[in-house]
Amino acid sequence: MNNYKIIDNALSKDYFDELQKMIMSDTFPWFFADSVALKNEPDNHFYFTHTFYNSQRPNSDYFDKLLPLLNGDILNIKAMIRAKANCYTQTHELVSHGVHADMEFKHKGAILYINKNNGFTVLHDGTKIESVPNRILLFDSSLPHNSTTCTDAKCRFNINFNYM
Repeated sequence: MNNYKIIDNALSKDYFDELQKMIMSDTFPWFFADSVALKNEPDNHFYFTHTFYNSQRPNSDYFDKLLPLLNGDILNIKAMIRAKANCYTQTHELVSHGVHADMEFKHKGAILYINKNNGFTVLHDGTKIESVPNRILLFDSSLPHNSTTCTDAKCRFNINFNYM
């Protein structure tokens, strides 16, 4: 039995195009993180992130852009924990990041994939979820999982949600 759900073409084309344009623009603010999932990761385990929501409050001027998704039927959010965009830069060989759980307590997770690339998300059972634009993965992000870089695009972009 799958403990995840994939929704392709999850958002309206216009809304997804707006989010994609925002995330992939040259004016969107990205912040360097020297590790992806675990402390003391190898030097090639870094990424750029933008936190929309954390610690029970919006943390970004761009937070309102997520409201149609957050208030819609797909995620069914009762309480928001975190929302952040991720930018994994291209590597010559695919790099798998550390296996981790997003939070130590039971909660839900969702990933909105922004662009097409050969990177993926690996779930606790080994299932690989491909990066397909406008795909949402709904899963238990309190279970071990990991991300990867990509080798066929300049960056791998997604938005990660943690919620109850």
